[in-house]
Amino acid sequence: RLQDIAKQGSNGTQVLSDEQLKQLHQVLLEILDDVIRICKDRDLKFILIGGSAIGALRSGGIIPWDDDIDIAMPRKDFEAFCAAVREIYPEKYAMLHPQDRENFGRVIPKIRLRNTCYRTILEQDLTDCGVFIDIYTIENLPDNPVARAFQGVMAMGFGFALSCRRLYRGRKWFSQLTGGVTFKIKCAIGFCLSFANYETWARWTDYWNSRCKNDNSKYVSIPTDVRYYFGEMQLRQTLCDVREIDFAGRTCFVPKAADRYLREIYGDYMQLPPVEKQERNCYLEYDLGAYQKKEED
Repeated sequence: RLQDIAKQGSNGTQVLSDEQLKQLHQVLLEILDDVIRICKDRDLKFILIGGSAIGALRSGGIIPWDDDIDIAMPRKDFEAFCAAVREIYPEKYAMLHPQDRENFGRVIPKIRLRNTCYRTILEQDLTDCGVFIDIYTIENLPDNPVARAFQGVMAMGFGFALSCRRLYRGRKWFSQLTGGVTFKIKCAIGFCLSFANYETWARWTDYWNSRCKNDNSKYVSIPTDVRYYFGEMQLRQTLCDVREIDFAGRTCFVPKAADRYLREIYGDYMQLPPVEKQERNCYLEYDLGAYQKKEED
């Protein structure tokens, strides 16, 4: 997976130092403060997921070696949140929406802080690489099992096609980091799919992810998360019934069933991993700009 490539320290990449991580965390928390403020003012829901949920439950904040914050929102709330950010903070933040004409082939929305740069290997082709928070969308799934299965197959098929298309587009870069039969096969598939650009494939993928509009459906999923459409499928209350939790002195939310949900994915997540498994992503460019200067002052 491309995420694994991002953890390789080669081809001019570097790993964030402890001091850089500390500075990055402060900027991430500033972004989170604005996210919390908007959600509170507009009555929108969000939860911490992935490593951010683990960090909240295990130590009450960002995992020390982590380089981002991951949250999730119901699709309806995300659309309202995106509109609010563009209305309130047009100069401060850039929103990446999968349905935008220029979505850079991405289906995971992001809120990016302008005038900063944190370019990872996975973002080597982007023009806007501001420090970001990932916003995963919680999608409704059809109650009819046949319709649910059909949507899932289509969503996963388009997601795989997008992955191949992106890999083919960046083949010169990624060939320096990975290779083998799988890489060549996916590049070949990406070539066959190049009748449409990778931004179009992202819009198509997002369309199938979000096709069900029933906000009271029995099941929901986060199809862009690590286990994709079917692996992330949960009863609505598993993800949408929430409880408050402290996150670096801020009131955030996790699912009431967070412990069971996280154990399904990560096993004994409360056990701190050994140092050799505390992986840090590599980066190509890192510049906090005015925010780093403010910290120094």
